[in-house]
Amino acid sequence: MGNKDCNFFVMPSAISDEDINALFNGILKVIRKKTELDNRAKMLNLNLDNERLLKALNEKQAECNRLKNEIIYLKSRLGEYNK
Repeated sequence: MGNKDCNFFVMPSAISDEDINALFNGILKVIRKKTELDNRAKMLNLNLDNERLLKALNEKQAECNRLKNEIIYLKSRLGEYNK
């Protein structure tokens, strides 16, 4: 027979309970960290949305005040015109 490359596969030794526990704890840590990061991102987005809403509210209040002043001015002008 000629020279052929052969691959040998060796079965791993028995997995211990400590190995399973370590793997499980590692997976739990990853899940906790992902959940923490997701919640932090949600909080940041909520804060940004809240800031955007407050800015829009302030702009609308300023517009309402401007319109109110415009109405008062026009009423006074109308009063002068009717005299």
